[in-house]
Amino acid sequence: MNSLDKKLFDLDKVDFFEQTFENLDCSLKAIQNKSFENCCFKRCNFDGCSLLNCKFIDCEFAHCTLNEIIITNSGFSGVVFEHSKLMGVNWAMAKWPQIKLLSLIHFYSCNISCSSFFGLGLSEINIWECKAHDVDFREADLSYGNFVRTDFHQSMFVKTNLMNADFSEAINYNIDVSLNEVKKAIFTLPDAINLLQHLGIQIDN
Repeated sequence: MNSLDKKLFDLDKVDFFEQTFENLDCSLKAIQNKSFENCCFKRCNFDGCSLLNCKFIDCEFAHCTLNEIIITNSGFSGVVFEHSKLMGVNWAMAKWPQIKLLSLIHFYSCNISCSSFFGLGLSEINIWECKAHDVDFREADLSYGNFVRTDFHQSMFVKTNLMNADFSEAINYNIDVSLNEVKKAIFTLPDAINLLQHLGIQIDN
């Protein structure tokens, strides 16, 4: 365990502010009752890590792996994930504010496959140029979200609020417009044709 590892797991240190952590191996470990604000994590491994009662405010994760992290009662606000892998994460286990706030969490060029956002209020979320296979977006508020160039293969949208969302150049989505709110959402061809399948409309070439 290097010096930064020791700082992170130091039981006496609770608050971390404007710190950069690089190449940490936190896989299968537990991080509990810690607060991180304006911190940056670079090339860190959090696979299978348990984040218990932690807070992340205006933090950035770049080129990290966070597959199957457990985020029991942990809060996220203004957190950005870039070029990272976050497969198999149940985001519904996190602690989200009772009042809907904007810009809570963002993913850029990430793999968030096999994760769940069921029932969450994440208006203005960014899931930009991501791999989002088999993701559960049912009953979530994703209005004004940015989903440009994301691959939604076999992801679920049911009773999802997608008002004013931008699906430009997104692919493989299966969205029933009768079961989801899509008013003023942006879709582009050719994948936008998939929206017609639930209306019983056939396109003749």
